Order: sequence, then C-alpha cells, then structure tokens
Amino acid sequence: MCIEYIKNNYYIVKLSEKHDLNDFSCGLDDMDDFLKNDALDQQLDNLNVTYLAMYDKEIIGYFSILSDIIKLKDIENEYDLPYSTCPAIKIGRFAVNEKYNSSGLGTILLDNTCYQIKRISEIHGVRFITVDAYCSVRGFYYKNEFNHLKIHNEKKLRRSAERNPYLTIPLYKDLQRI
Repeated sequence: MCIEYIKNNYYIVKLSEKHDLNDFSCGLDDMDDFLKNDALDQQLDNLNVTYLAMYDKEIIGYFSILSDIIKLKDIENEYDLPYSTCPAIKIGRFAVNEKYNSSGLGTILLDNTCYQIKRISEIHGVRFITVDAYCSVRGFYYKNEFNHLKIHNEKKLRRSAERNPYLTIPLYKDLQRI
C-alpha cells in the first residue's frame, strides 16, 4: 500500500481489550512491551490513555497521554508568566510500526497528537506538551519543534546516553505556537 494513502486514511482509536497487539513492533522492546503488557492496565487505573493509529486493521503507531506540569525555571526561553509551574499534557509513549520508519508517518502522527492536545487545551487549561524522549530519538522531536529543558551538564548527559540506550531527556512544546 502506498504510504501517502496510509498517511491520508489512517484513523485513531482508544485502546481497548478487543485490540490484537501481537503483531505490532516499533523495534524497541521497551515500547512494544509497554503497549502489549502495561498500556491497558495503566489506562484502567487512570494513569494515562493510549490511542492506536490504525490503517485498515493494522496498528501503524500508538501514543499515550497523561497529565503533567512544567517548571518555568527549567525552560531555556524565559516566559513572562506569574507562575512557577504551568499545566502540561505529556506524551508518555509514542511509537510507529517499524515497517514505516523513515517514511514521514511519525511526523504525521506526532502532528496529529499535538493537534489533539491543542483541542484539549481549548476546554481544559493546558499550556505545554511534554515528552521524555529517548536520547537516540531526540532529533526527531527537535525536528518537530520540541525544545529541551535546561541541560546543566551536556557532557555528562552524552556519556550517560552512550551507556544507557533508554536514558530520556525532557522536552517541551508551547501549545500557543501550534
């Protein structure tokens, strides 16, 4: 199937027990394990909500969202707001089926996710989107206009990332810039 057709015809559904998750793989065991073993339980415990991006009956990606806050002192670009924290929605997990890697589908799904969060912000006070991105994929988020929180020791972060592929770095995006 043509990737452009998929990009224009996928749909989003909330994860439920009826979904067959066995064939999904994004190439990262941790992310696959979350979807297959933890996502539904955490959703039932009201810790996050996971959505599946589907084309036909195939899971082409997924994301989970949950509430968060952001400390304004940790943002590189200072905001002139009279608060120490602001409400945020965190993209807790975000993955694309590995067979669609480097196709542009990830950017399309991330844009959709951000616009869904923007819609939420119109009825529930939210200013930022946050994500704790694996260091190995932070370039993807930078390319999609996410910024990193203040990094106090970049050399230490780089060394730690080389030793631990699951090390994450906190990133954010201002909803007023969407």
